[in-house]
Amino acid sequence: MKAQRRSTTVTVLVFAGFGLVCGLVGAAVLWWYVSQPFTIYTASYQPHNLQSFHIETVSVTRFIIGMIIGGPLFGAAVGALVSVTGWNLVRRERTLDSH
Repeated sequence: MKAQRRSTTVTVLVFAGFGLVCGLVGAAVLWWYVSQPFTIYTASYQPHNLQSFHIETVSVTRFIIGMIIGGPLFGAAVGALVSVTGWNLVRRERTLDSH
């Protein structure tokens, strides 16, 4: 039983770390992308009369925080699922081999 608990902890921590790295990379890419000013063009019904407006910054703080916090949480959940599934498959294999 002790080996299963240690293996589960290691698996959950590895996946949580992977989720943290992915969340940080995703947040950095999102932060860089929205820091670039961009222009949105809208067309009107009159020919050759395009209207546009310029957006300087976009507030994405909540999305970045969600990526940084949500990444490890999602990774830990996936790690726990993978660990439980792996142990169930190992136990099933052992019972099939013993018969």
